[in-house]
Amino acid sequence: RRVFLNHLDSYCGRSIGEYLSTCVVGATLGSPEEEEEEDENGSDVDVPTTSKEDIYEVVGTLSEPGSTNPRFAKETYVVSSREALLSHLLECEIVIYNITEDAHQIEEAMWAASALHNEIETFAKQKLFILISTIMTWGNTKLSDPENPETPLNDDDFRRRKSHPSFMDYLNAEKHVAKLGKTNKEKFLTYVVASGHQYGAEEGLFHYFFKMCWLGEAPAIPVFGDGNNIIPTIHIRDLAAVLQNVADHRPDFQYVLAVDTSMHTLEELIKCISKNVGPGKIEKVPKENAFLSKELTQMQLDMLFVNLRMEPAFLKENFNITWVAEGGLVENIAQVVMEYKRTRGLLPLKVCIHGPPGSGKSTIAEELCKHYKLHYIRTNEVIAEKIADLERIVAKETDDVKTEGEGEDDVEEEGENIEEAKELLEGIKENMKRNKGRKYE
Repeated sequence: RRVFLNHLDSYCGRSIGEYLSTCVVGATLGSPEEEEEEDENGSDVDVPTTSKEDIYEVVGTLSEPGSTNPRFAKETYVVSSREALLSHLLECEIVIYNITEDAHQIEEAMWAASALHNEIETFAKQKLFILISTIMTWGNTKLSDPENPETPLNDDDFRRRKSHPSFMDYLNAEKHVAKLGKTNKEKFLTYVVASGHQYGAEEGLFHYFFKMCWLGEAPAIPVFGDGNNIIPTIHIRDLAAVLQNVADHRPDFQYVLAVDTSMHTLEELIKCISKNVGPGKIEKVPKENAFLSKELTQMQLDMLFVNLRMEPAFLKENFNITWVAEGGLVENIAQVVMEYKRTRGLLPLKVCIHGPPGSGKSTIAEELCKHYKLHYIRTNEVIAEKIADLERIVAKETDDVKTEGEGEDDVEEEGENIEEAKELLEGIKENMKRNKGRKYE
C-alpha cells in the first residue's frame, strides 16, 4: 500500500517514514472474529482487503532539494509544479501531511486535500488523507470542569478547542481537512492527528536543551518562566504508531489526540534532561530571556510555554499500540538519552597522547579539547573541586533551618545526599592522610 509523506528528510518525517516502511498493512487490526463483528454492525466505510505480506511503501518530498534520499523511501520527489505533485498524490492510497515542523506546509497541505477531493470520482479505491497537526490548536481552550482544574481535556472536547493566537492557520487547516472528508466517505476519508510535542531519536523541540547539556558549557540549564506549565508530549515513534493505527482502522471519529499519559511540567522535563545529560542543575530565568536566544524560534517558544492537561482517551480505547514511552520522557529518560546519542552520532572516542616530559602532551590535549568542544580535565583541579563541592553539601546540614525559611532557590541541584557526601569526603581525606597530602595515587 503506497503512502505519501511530505518532508521525508525532516525530524518528524524521517522517523515516521522509517517506521511505516517496516509495518505490515493491517497489523494493528483485531482478530478475525472482531472484524466479523464490526462487519455485522454495518460500517459505512469499505476498507480494502490486503494480504499479510503487504508492507507500507513510503514515497514523498524532501524539505531540501539537496538532501540525501532516505533509505526507507521507495521514491522521493522534487516537485516543480502543483500538477506534478497531484499526479504523485493520486498514485497513493494514503496521503500524510505533517505541518508541525514547517508552517509553510500548511497551505500546501490544504491545497493537496482539496485537489484530491476534486478527483474523488476518478478514485478506483478509497483514499485517506491524514493531517499531522499540533496540540497548539488547543492552546487557549478553557477547562472542561472549572471547579476541578486537574480534569484533563480529551478527544471529545475537540469541537470547543480554542487555538493559541499564533496557530490559527493550523486550526483552519484542521477544519478544512475534516470538512472535506464528510462528503463521500466511501471514496475519501480525512483525519486530523493533533500531536503532542514530539521527542525521541535526534530530538526536535527539546534538542536545544539536550545540546546545551551535552556541550557542558552552562553551569545550569535554563527553565523559562516559573516552569509550572504542563506540556503534552509524545515519543516520535508512538506518533508513528498512532498514524499506523489510523491507516489500518480508518475510524469513524475524525479527530485523534496523540499524546502520552505523562502530563509533566516544563520544569520537570528540563530538570530530568539536566540530571541525565548535563550538569544536574536548572536555573529559572524570566520568560523575556527566552526571546534573546538565537537558537529558539518564536514557534518553539510558544510551544514551550503552552499549558494543557490532556489525555489520549480515544487512542487508548480504540487503537492497538505497542508503546515506546507511554509514561512520557521522564519515565523513559534512559532510553531517550540512548536514542539521542546514537542518532546524533555522539559516541565516545578515546585518544592516547604519549611522549616524554616537556614534549607538549598537555598543550596538544588542550587544543584537541578546544577543537572538539570537550572538557580538558586536570586531575588535581577536579579532585579539589569535588572536595569543595562535598564540603558545601555537608555544610548545608547546619543551615537547614535557615534554608527552609528562605524558600526554594532559583537554582536547583539534583542528587544531593548529605550522608553520602559525608562518607565520601571522609574517605578522600583519609586517603590524603595516608598519601602524605597527595590527592590521588
